[in-house]
Amino acid sequence: MSQEITLIPIDEVKIQKFNVRKKDIQTGIEDLAASIKAIGLLQPITVFLDSENKRYVILAGQRRFNAYTYLNEEFPGEGFNEIKAIIIPEPESDQEKMALSLAENVTQLPMQNLEIVKAVTELYNTYHDYAIVKEKYGLTEYMINKYVRLARLPQQVVDAINDGVIHSNPKTAENAALRAVDALNYTKGGEVDETFVVEMAKEYSKGEIEEELLTAEAKKGGGISEIKSRAAKKTTKKIEVNLSTDVHTKLSKVADDSGTNASAKATSYVLEGVNKDYNELEE
Repeated sequence: MSQEITLIPIDEVKIQKFNVRKKDIQTGIEDLAASIKAIGLLQPITVFLDSENKRYVILAGQRRFNAYTYLNEEFPGEGFNEIKAIIIPEPESDQEKMALSLAENVTQLPMQNLEIVKAVTELYNTYHDYAIVKEKYGLTEYMINKYVRLARLPQQVVDAINDGVIHSNPKTAENAALRAVDALNYTKGGEVDETFVVEMAKEYSKGEIEEELLTAEAKKGGGISEIKSRAAKKTTKKIEVNLSTDVHTKLSKVADDSGTNASAKATSYVLEGVNKDYNELEE
């Protein structure tokens, strides 16, 4: 099957039922967009030209296309109105279109963000200015800090993230690793072994015990089993809170950005606020 790679206007592209990827289409779009802005589009989308409607139809690359749409809205006039695409002849049947979409999505490797981590870290280390990094990559201060911290992780932990040892979802693995480093107070050449950091990160990624309880016990020391046992014995009380749709949407977005769920993130906010206010009362 012959192929052609070219730039096509994003407003001439549409998404059809043949694209087999339906879930988590918008999840992490801003991160993907920041990576594309930093290092370019590493893999073109795959489309065919609909002979009837004269529009390009996506078979593979819907998230990359959505990231470009986001970038074009955030940075108009900077070239994100066109996207690199592999144009193939229109498949003869709906079944063939779906089969091609499935093949593209199955064989596509998960994108590693090592390049953007390195690029963001080098730029921040040079200027130590969030505004400059934000202008260059369109990242929030939170994400800049996250990338800088990821760049400082020990190699064994980085390998565990990339190899799916900590969790199959890279974002969840990254955030779990950062939590483990903080909880164990890991420092290069210190008393905490890198293998211990990986094992602790795996416990965070499971989500079986509340993060705050796990962190509190990890800071007290001990092995993984001991930390888990102490945390599991901590009693908790359930409080029901009703949120507006707008607040819940924001909470879910923040939670996803942190590699956790809305419930865990809400609990984290409550604990942080309560502990802060309580400490002030005690002073």
